[in-house]
Amino acid sequence: MRCKVLLLTTAVTLAIALATPASAEIVYTQVRVSLSTNGAYQIDLDGDGVADFSITSKLMQAYCQAGDQYIWSLTVAPAARDGVAVDSSQAGNPLASALVIGVRVGSNPSFASTQSLMAEMFWGSCGTGSTGEWLNLPNRYLGLQFYAADHKLHYGWAKVSTVAYVDQHGNLQTSTAVSGFAYETIPGQSILTGQTVETP
Repeated sequence: MRCKVLLLTTAVTLAIALATPASAEIVYTQVRVSLSTNGAYQIDLDGDGVADFSITSKLMQAYCQAGDQYIWSLTVAPAARDGVAVDSSQAGNPLASALVIGVRVGSNPSFASTQSLMAEMFWGSCGTGSTGEWLNLPNRYLGLQFYAADHKLHYGWAKVSTVAYVDQHGNLQTSTAVSGFAYETIPGQSILTGQTVETP
């Protein structure tokens, strides 16, 4: 009789364990990456060996009626089916949102599944100007959604700082630094930008 009770208790314990959902966990990766003016960095949020997002810094030379023109851009491109939080009020090409710390990234923000502009600066014979939310901003966050190795949708963030200007000699000076990224392991569960551990 004692043996039967023990087996029943073990079976009940196993059933409870199987029915209990996995606890939430945030996986945080600290990095120290500095992109050159014509450089790129691929972010692998879940460490499965497949790049989920690519940040690219690029300088191009163009021409206009008055002469030479230069364009520097910083963009972020998601892998297929992934997305970057963008400013939905902007028409035309999507502008990646430069989020401050503590912003919830989940099903509510607008996400673009195509390359999104972070910052752009142009100067030369035909004028100067800039666009995008990321120019000369330290410690801002990309809001990210991606399909992890489990083939389910997860949310995350990447911390990026940018500096770009033309010096007194007319030379472009840029600094783009990626200092970390994180994602929520529970599919569909939101995460706060800058969050590295679960809240109690």
